[in-house]
Amino acid sequence: MVQINHKQLRREERGFALLMTLIVVTIVIAIGLTVLDLSTKQVRLAANARDSEIAFHAANAGMECARYWRNQSSVLMESGAAISPTCFTGGSLFSNNKTTISSDSNGAVYKYDYSFTWAGGNRCSEITTLVASAVALGSGITISNMNTLIPGYPGGIPDTKTCNAGERCTVLSVRGYNKPCGSTTGYGTVQREVLLQF
Repeated sequence: MVQINHKQLRREERGFALLMTLIVVTIVIAIGLTVLDLSTKQVRLAANARDSEIAFHAANAGMECARYWRNQSSVLMESGAAISPTCFTGGSLFSNNKTTISSDSNGAVYKYDYSFTWAGGNRCSEITTLVASAVALGSGITISNMNTLIPGYPGGIPDTKTCNAGERCTVLSVRGYNKPCGSTTGYGTVQREVLLQF
């Protein structure tokens, strides 16, 4: 007859229980870490989506502002005079510059750059307006290096814009940011851009 030693059997069972406990704890920790990682990624994606929406709306609102001022100040802009745009209730004009690109017997090209911080200082709209006025009896205007003059202008060949004799041509480029003007670089900055030509 085989004799069973109960003390030895109990000792082996205790080791098995410890091993099973360690395996179960390891599986639970692995599942918990996976869920934590997924949750962290979801929070980051949600924050990125929110910042992208803020930047897009800043660009879109800036485009409406640029179109309004192009309409309201058309005579001033076509003659190269300075403008003082105001947009966004509670917004503040951050910068305002005018540059003469060219002026000759065929017409003139002027570039206006201005930006606004608005929405409690949480958004920036940077606006670039290029205005070309070709005289009726001239040969028209050809503007070179458009992707240097206008941020976000589509590259490629040709890199020119033509404004025929007697035409008034406009290119509006607006960059919207999820941060105030002056701090639109660095980590966490999202930029969206809208371009309109007419």
